[in-house]
Amino acid sequence: MGYGIGGYLNISKQTAFGTPTTSPVYIPFVSESLVENKNYLQIENLRSLYDSPDDLTGVNNVTGDIVFEPHPIYLGHFLRGCLGANPTSTLTTSAYVHEFLPTQAEFAENCTLPPYTIGIFKNVGSAYQITDAQIHTLTVELTAGEIVKCTASVHGRAYSKVAKATPTYIPAKPFAWNTASLSLDGVANSAFESATITIENPIEGVTALNASTNEARLLRSDFRSVTIAGDQSFENQAQEAEFRSEAQQRFLFTMKGEAIGAKFNTLTMDFPKVRYSTFEYPIGGPGRITAAYEGKAQYDTTSSYVTRFTLTNTLAAY
Repeated sequence: MGYGIGGYLNISKQTAFGTPTTSPVYIPFVSESLVENKNYLQIENLRSLYDSPDDLTGVNNVTGDIVFEPHPIYLGHFLRGCLGANPTSTLTTSAYVHEFLPTQAEFAENCTLPPYTIGIFKNVGSAYQITDAQIHTLTVELTAGEIVKCTASVHGRAYSKVAKATPTYIPAKPFAWNTASLSLDGVANSAFESATITIENPIEGVTALNASTNEARLLRSDFRSVTIAGDQSFENQAQEAEFRSEAQQRFLFTMKGEAIGAKFNTLTMDFPKVRYSTFEYPIGGPGRITAAYEGKAQYDTTSSYVTRFTLTNTLAAY
C-alpha cells in the first residue's frame, strides 16, 4: 500500500533538452498531480463491422501540478525554471542574494524554458522520472492566517521508471503570512488580506516526423503574463480611485524568514507597473465590505523588467 507520507519528489535542471540528469534536489511538497497522458488515434477505415478496430498510439506527454510551501532555498529552483534566466548570485556577509529576472530569450531552439528532470516516488515499487519538464506556470499564494502556498504547473515530454533513491533535505521553515508585508509606490499598505501572484508562460508541445510518440519540441505559444489577484479590506476609496483612473502602481511584497547569521531568509517580489483590471466591492450583507481585485503587471522600461524576485539564503548558486 502506497502512502503519500512515504513518497518523495526531486528536481534537477538539465544541461540540454533530451538529456536527463542524475543529481537531483529533493523538494518538500504538499501534493502532486503529475500524470502520463497516453493519447490514442482511432482508425476510421470502414470494414463491415459496427465496432471500431484497435486504436493506434498517438502523442504522449506529462502534465500536472506540484503544490509546496515555499522553502527559502528550494523556491529558487522553481523561480529559475519559470522565469527562465540564470539568476545573479552575490555573497553579502553571511548570506547569498539571488536576483531572478524573466528571460527575454529561448533556452534552446527546441525548448522555450530550461528543461528539468523530475523524480517521484509513490511509496510503492520503483520511482518515476519525467524528462524535459518545463515549469511553465508558477503561483505564489499569500493569505492572512496561513502558510504561503506555491503551485508549479509542469509540461514534460517523457515518462519512465527508475530505481528508488534516498532523499535528503535542507532544514528551514517555509514563509508564512506573518512574515509578509506589502508596499504600494513605496508606501506600506495593510489593507490587503490575500494576494495570488501568477507567472504564466503559454507552452505547446510540437510533434515531428521523428519516429517517436513524444513531443519533439516544447515552445512558447503566446506572451508571458504576470498577474496579481486577491482581496483587500474596503476601508477607503484610495485603491478604488487607482482602478477608476487606470493608474499604474508599484507592488512590492517582502517576506522575512528565519535568521541566517547576520541576515535573514528573505523573499522580495517586485512589480514596478501594475494596473487593476478588475476591482469589485459589492455589499454582500450586513458585515464588512471587501474588494476583490485583479491586476496585470506590465513591462517597465525604466526598471527593464516586468517582475523581479530576490531570494536571500545560504545557497551559493542555482
